[in-house]
Amino acid sequence: MTGTLLFLILSFPANTLFSQIWLNGYTETGTNNVSEGFYEGVSGQVSAKFHNFKVQTGGLFYFSNANNPVFSAYKLQLENIFSAFKIPLTITAFYLWKPFSDDLNETNVGALLSYESKHFGCELGLNTRFYYFNQQAILKYGFTSSTSTSIWEPVNAMYRVSYYLPVSPKTEFEASITNFDFFQIEQETNPQIRLGCNYKLNEKMLLYGNLGYLEAGLLNMRVNTFGVFLRAGVVWQIN
Repeated sequence: MTGTLLFLILSFPANTLFSQIWLNGYTETGTNNVSEGFYEGVSGQVSAKFHNFKVQTGGLFYFSNANNPVFSAYKLQLENIFSAFKIPLTITAFYLWKPFSDDLNETNVGALLSYESKHFGCELGLNTRFYYFNQQAILKYGFTSSTSTSIWEPVNAMYRVSYYLPVSPKTEFEASITNFDFFQIEQETNPQIRLGCNYKLNEKMLLYGNLGYLEAGLLNMRVNTFGVFLRAGVVWQIN
């Protein structure tokens, strides 16, 4: 699905269909309570803007000592930029699919409302999550049609609060508290503290880095992922 959408986006003349197209790639290393040592993550994403609408899609590959699927996540999101009482806002709808294990998949759908200024950023939203056995696992374990093979988490709150500190025309530092990331959504009580730096290499290219610490959370240490990571990436505007 990711490759098909990327092909469709890049098959059209960029200047006639989309006003802007970006490629975002990053690599990440870290350790957490389920990685069995250090892990490595590699992500590629493509975004395209059409008037006030933006579509973004991409995936994550994950390598660790644990027996996790290498292709770890796929995400598709749509954004609309608008103004309310002269306040610039962005509303985002997203779909996130993750093979939680060889047998179990995770699907999230949700929406976010965000505001960004020179020094502050804020996002609030909701998502709903499904865990379910894939068809291969259903056949392997011999589940009958009367057996429940999924768990539904109806509502989960999502949040991000960020502070931006520009230190030069090209460099900006960032500090955030959030319970979600590119391909991860945690419980409300499982916050991530993230420090970052963005460097504008030129008019077309932005370099960024993040250091993140994911809390174990309140009363849920055994069911949520927690640990630290270091990420380095680049955003390239290709038109």
